[in-house]
Amino acid sequence: MTRPALRRVTMLVLSGAMAAVPVLSQDEELPVVTEAQPADGPPAAPEPAELWVNGNAAYEAGDFGRAVALYRAMRETGIDNGHLHYNLGNAYLRAGELGRSIASYRRALELLPRDEDASANLTFARRSARDEIAPPEPPVLLRTVLFWHFSLAPVEVLRSAVLVGLGFWIVLAFRLYRPASEVLRWTAVCLLVAGLALAGSLVAHAAFSSPVAVVLPQEIDLHAAAGEGSVVRFQLHAGTEVRVIEQRPEWIRIELPDGERGWSMREYLEIVE
Repeated sequence: MTRPALRRVTMLVLSGAMAAVPVLSQDEELPVVTEAQPADGPPAAPEPAELWVNGNAAYEAGDFGRAVALYRAMRETGIDNGHLHYNLGNAYLRAGELGRSIASYRRALELLPRDEDASANLTFARRSARDEIAPPEPPVLLRTVLFWHFSLAPVEVLRSAVLVGLGFWIVLAFRLYRPASEVLRWTAVCLLVAGLALAGSLVAHAAFSSPVAVVLPQEIDLHAAAGEGSVVRFQLHAGTEVRVIEQRPEWIRIELPDGERGWSMREYLEIVE
């Protein structure tokens, strides 16, 4: 199901790329939004809040194709948050576009890594994929050493690092006046440890993050070289997630967990950065 908008859905416009999207309770009626007609010239472009409300209404009415179009139009206005990707994933899934739904759920979890609904829906969508190929995951050692990293969104890590760094320098400034304070001393140590942990997250995100591609058509051929006339090495099916190792304007080279590699035309894959 979609996540309906709040009474003040216009706050979405001010929320920015990472803001949480307000919601209405299930028993409240969605407001009816009409397009304003200017005195002269073509009709004004819909506002993001209007697209959000109408997209939710289309989904609730079972018009999943229209819901997809409205959510995508909302993305084109510059809005990019986990709740939008979650709703878009739901609409794609109900519209029968398995690959795009999985890509949308992955984007939702990048921005909302602790969202149980997005995680459950991604798991459900993956069960519909034909190929029994495990999706790309970070190395086990990395997930163990930097366990906190995978429960925080990148923006949360960055904001936390800024706050911890600011707190650390404030504590050091106070220690100039109270150098014997054990409380200040251990506070500074704790902040330093937290800062190093967050710095490790930032480094890991930059060093180990690699694009993932999701197969869109029901079946695609993977070639030995970047060209339609090259040998077909194997096939993949809708919803399969693979690691991207090389990109060209019209072709993408992917790698499977067993090391098998192949080239696909870009239009057959959706990249999740």
